[in-house]
Amino acid sequence: MKGPTIFFCLLLGLLVSEALSHDVDNPEEELSSLMLRHKLLMNRYRRLCNNYSNLATNCSAPVIECTECPDGWIHVGEKCFLVSTDRQNWSNSSEKCTEIGGHLAILTTKEEHEALEHEGRRIGGLYTYYWIGLNDIETEGEWKWVDNSEIKTPFWNTLKSEPDNHPSAGEEGEDCAVLDSYNQNWFDVPCSFMYPRICQMDAKPLQ
Repeated sequence: MKGPTIFFCLLLGLLVSEALSHDVDNPEEELSSLMLRHKLLMNRYRRLCNNYSNLATNCSAPVIECTECPDGWIHVGEKCFLVSTDRQNWSNSSEKCTEIGGHLAILTTKEEHEALEHEGRRIGGLYTYYWIGLNDIETEGEWKWVDNSEIKTPFWNTLKSEPDNHPSAGEEGEDCAVLDSYNQNWFDVPCSFMYPRICQMDAKPLQ
């Protein structure tokens, strides 16, 4: 077992032991505390791993991977996201994501939306709408993600009655969804519109 991995396992063991030694009067508070500590441990592990890798390059030791996501991608939970600013229609955007080993983003949590808003503001520019992997192309009104799963937690802009399949779209209709990153809301629009995109792939487990 490699040096950083041993350190992480020891810290994780201490965390679990400490949790088990306490009476759980409030399970929700205990879970929140454990999640926070886990996040801190992972950050500590990454720093230690990076230090190890820097030393390894000078000592002919095996180099290990210290990040869960490729360079340029943002890490949220168990997912990696890439915000691309070149504009394509929905179908071409989906293909672009596939070409780099991912798919259009499947957004299920508030944390993901907040991270993507932060990234959108960091990139800057006038782009606020980004393609995500949501559509009702197959059956009108039955919105599904690109992995064919159904929406569990919707983030539609309800103030504007989205999704509305607005008549102004004509026969084409509004069968694809975009994220308004600044408002963290979804809108349905024609799939032929040209927008930037958000790609996603699974985060790799740390070694």
